[in-house]
Amino acid sequence: MKYEISVNLEYAFQDAGETIQERIAAAAAAGFSKVEIFLTKGRDLPAIKRALDENGVELITTVADYQTQLVDPGTHHGFCATFRQAAEEALFLGCRNIVVTSGRGVPWLKRPVQHRNLADALVRLLPIAEELDVTILLESANTRYDHPGVLCSTTADSVDVAEMVGSPRVRLIYDLYQSVVEGEDPEVVLPRAIHLVDHVQVGDVPGRGEPGSGTLDWPAQLGLLKRLGYRGLIGLELMPTRSPTGDALAYIKQLCTEV
Repeated sequence: MKYEISVNLEYAFQDAGETIQERIAAAAAAGFSKVEIFLTKGRDLPAIKRALDENGVELITTVADYQTQLVDPGTHHGFCATFRQAAEEALFLGCRNIVVTSGRGVPWLKRPVQHRNLADALVRLLPIAEELDVTILLESANTRYDHPGVLCSTTADSVDVAEMVGSPRVRLIYDLYQSVVEGEDPEVVLPRAIHLVDHVQVGDVPGRGEPGSGTLDWPAQLGLLKRLGYRGLIGLELMPTRSPTGDALAYIKQLCTEV
């Protein structure tokens, strides 16, 4: 089985230039036809669209927002408008997957209550997702190093919230780097989540560099995904430790053709 790759251009191909447009062209030249970015807000979307079209590249994911603390019901109405704008901008770029993160948790509410509040926020997004025909990708992020205080820090957190919502419009990203840094064993947590996972992202540990720069056994990790029946993309959300970026990504690119 061969895995297709998407490359996050916030981190990768920085050696090609400051703009996403330059990085799209560099990714295409290196043989990658699928990319990801974070926020669309405030960016030159017509220029990005031209770059995607001219280079035959597809945008796979964008992010709605990082700041909103969705555990607070008072944020839910405003976040609906934020999500709609992000989704409409993503659609302009040909992308139908919108990443949603939980924001920070709070110490004065029990965890099940916080999960319920987050699920309620996602339920309010469902009519927008249905109208625009987009998928909400809920993502956990580690609290131990990169995102102190975030509510959804474990794979089980996102599974719990997605199952509360119970809609095919709400699916999961499983980020291998985030999971391992949080202290999880993919062999344990991923089988319990795979039924909800639409997208997998990777980075090596420690450092979030390219596969081969750290300590993870990448043939074993890809083998796990294969055994669990995962057929989606492998998203490279990582910080290359050497340049050119295409050379840094050659190892994982080769592995994905050999699984």
